[in-house]
Amino acid sequence: MMECDHNERTLEDINTVLEYAKLEASDVKPTVQCIYFSQQLDNQSFKLLELNDTVLETLTNGEKAVIRGSAEDMAVLCTSSATFEIKEAEISNSMLITPQLAIGQDVEDSGTQNIQVAKVISVMNNYYELRPCKPRISKLKKLLEENMFSGRECEDDEQHQGHKYSLEDLLDIVQGSESEIKESLKKLKACQIEGLWRVLDFNFLSQVLNHIIQLCEENDWLSTGIPLEECMETLGQLFPKEVITHIIQCYADEMKSAPSQRDQDPEDQPMEIDAKFFTFNEDKVCQFFAELILRSSGKFNFKEFLRVWEQTVPQGMKTSLSQLEGIALIERDAVPEVIGYYPVEDLPEDVGERFNQLFKTREKWSLADISPYIRDMTTKKLDVGGLLTKYARASMLNGVKVFSSRRPVI
Repeated sequence: MMECDHNERTLEDINTVLEYAKLEASDVKPTVQCIYFSQQLDNQSFKLLELNDTVLETLTNGEKAVIRGSAEDMAVLCTSSATFEIKEAEISNSMLITPQLAIGQDVEDSGTQNIQVAKVISVMNNYYELRPCKPRISKLKKLLEENMFSGRECEDDEQHQGHKYSLEDLLDIVQGSESEIKESLKKLKACQIEGLWRVLDFNFLSQVLNHIIQLCEENDWLSTGIPLEECMETLGQLFPKEVITHIIQCYADEMKSAPSQRDQDPEDQPMEIDAKFFTFNEDKVCQFFAELILRSSGKFNFKEFLRVWEQTVPQGMKTSLSQLEGIALIERDAVPEVIGYYPVEDLPEDVGERFNQLFKTREKWSLADISPYIRDMTTKKLDVGGLLTKYARASMLNGVKVFSSRRPVI
């Protein structure tokens, strides 16, 4: 390839250059490409994007990749399962954009010597690169909280006139891949009601869950398993069936096999072969009741909280401090010890802002206390330890390693 004026370069000129280079015509491919610059370079009509293996495979397979973000957002590129920041990068060497240039298999290995012309239409000194990032889900929570579901009887109330969103609506607004948004909807315990995604008002959720638990206690389903269809039929006059199903799926696990027929009351109808049964997840239910107690109580005497908590959970379930991870903080230095509601989902999703907020709340953190509040910020390359190394300073306090901020807390 030679940079030239295509109106002047001839095969004779090409062979002269080869002779100077001590090359035979047979040493190179027969097609010689002459490159020249357009009289009007266009550097604004398009942008260069460097594809990583994930996005390249997505496009190669005929799948779509979507750029998401409103005017005030930093743009992200999303595949069906991953999200990438789009960052501008500069290079010292100029890149010549030459659409007519033939490369690789496009250049024949044999044939008559000939000249082809390729025009440089743009000279680029920057491009965009993709960096894996967490989906920006805080907007999802904010959107769904515009109109929380409190029961069908409340739908016409003034405070329930906010916008309602389908999955397609959310995909247009929220900066995340479809699978990440669906997973976030699951974490938010959002429920699909009449095709629209709604977060349940906590008081309404509490009401439904307590009715389900009461029904289970009346029928001894806590030990034998919750028959989904029968539960929906019984409570369906009080609450939407999709909400009952949703809450059972949030707080219970589906049983791999139905309870034995011999466990049934003889007067009960025979169980359907395809009937679904669930058993409550002890950790999830106990965590719910801890949240129920703490949400509106402010600081709570820790020992008194433990007593009330143990009395509140369904009979046979055992409370554990591990169930409080990510929803509450215990102040061991206080006299007496106190506990307060501190949910991880209310913290900033930017990692720097997250650490700033954490150290504003508490100057020094043990590894056990801080881990639940940064675990969702980890990546394949940066685990909890790596995050603490980058954003915190370790020291010893009364024989225990603690972490404080590396930077001034704003």
